[in-house]
Amino acid sequence: MNPRIVALQGASNCRDLGDIRSTDGRCLRRGLLYRSDSLAELTEADFEQLETIGLRTICDLRHESERVRRPNRLPAGMQIRQHAIGFFPRGAKNLIPSLGPHSDEMAVHSALTGYYRNFPLDHASDYARMFQALLEPDALPALIHCTSGKDRTGFGIALILMVLGVSRKDIVADYLLSNLAPRDLRFMVPKGVPDAALSALMKVRADYLEASFAAIDEHWSDEQAFLREAIGLSDSMIKQFRDLMLV
Repeated sequence: MNPRIVALQGASNCRDLGDIRSTDGRCLRRGLLYRSDSLAELTEADFEQLETIGLRTICDLRHESERVRRPNRLPAGMQIRQHAIGFFPRGAKNLIPSLGPHSDEMAVHSALTGYYRNFPLDHASDYARMFQALLEPDALPALIHCTSGKDRTGFGIALILMVLGVSRKDIVADYLLSNLAPRDLRFMVPKGVPDAALSALMKVRADYLEASFAAIDEHWSDEQAFLREAIGLSDSMIKQFRDLMLV
């Protein structure tokens, strides 16, 4: 098992982002930033893990309907600030109901590629709120999550690592670790969906995240312009973020 993976009984795709190295030679501090899938099924043993982590902030990227249907289950008494920043990617409401016995993996790949291409175009304001939450006083340690912890969370973590000066190659390498422990999404899909289509829904591919990068490159002069103009991060805010997280 990858040492950065946090083994939780009620979550499949939780890990510490610590030790990822920035191009300036520093690396992300351990125990500061986590990513995960759904927190709706955490156990009492998982609560002990969260208490050990000392979690202070959760950014929940699920749509309101997802949060209502499967609310986060967190330890009573822990002072954790929860930020509801959720959304459905464009087309997501149609993808799941469209799946059936004749679905194929390439159709799922095509739909997910579209999600990622639109993340920086449609949801920059949502991810700007994520950064605002992380920059609040005493916000860390923090955890970012959605339902499966791979798509909305995957792009959100990619943005954080981009701000920290991590290379795209290393961002993609971290992103692909979600394939080590994918969330079982059978509960979301109609019966009879072929295994190949279900596997495509549950896993990530490098070309998904590269579609997001391509959209950024096409619409902004460079990453810094995207972070400044779309996400609202000034040079001083980026420096503050790096000083908080890198060592």
